[in-house]
Amino acid sequence: MRRAALGLLILFGTSAVAQDADPSTLSFDLNGDGIVEVFTLLVSETGEADLRISETGGNDVYAAGIGSTGPGADRPVLAIRGDGQVTITSHHDAVGAIRWSEVLTLGFPDGTYRITAYSYVWWSESDLESFGYCELDLRSGKGTVEQNGQPRFDLLTDIPALPATMWASAEKVMPMDCP
Repeated sequence: MRRAALGLLILFGTSAVAQDADPSTLSFDLNGDGIVEVFTLLVSETGEADLRISETGGNDVYAAGIGSTGPGADRPVLAIRGDGQVTITSHHDAVGAIRWSEVLTLGFPDGTYRITAYSYVWWSESDLESFGYCELDLRSGKGTVEQNGQPRFDLLTDIPALPATMWASAEKVMPMDCP
């Protein structure tokens, strides 16, 4: 089951093409201006992670609460997707019955750093038939969900591709079966 969940996670956008040695820091020209930005996850003692984007060609961008660790979980990590977007992955595979991984995809579609996609994979360590995923493309407003081996179904979402600086504070109504 863990392999299936990991396979889903890899399938939905966490493949890195280049990354710094520290998974909480990444250098990449996301905005396409020829200057390599520096993405840094700043994890507090409470486990919440903020994202600082520096070397933007302008002011630093600071997105509070963009990731989390939760009790006993690993630190969030940054990666570059094959399509040239950045992912912020928070995951909890340490203690408790339910394990999960959340991936936020950061793009630069209209001249601002925006969360362009959301995915969530979960599984139970005690019940191998209890698992699921939710994948939302926030630019198109479309997504897919599968729960406990049931048929996959497509869905629509009203959550827009929010600026990264607003992601944690914005009111979002997730589709049913999308935590």
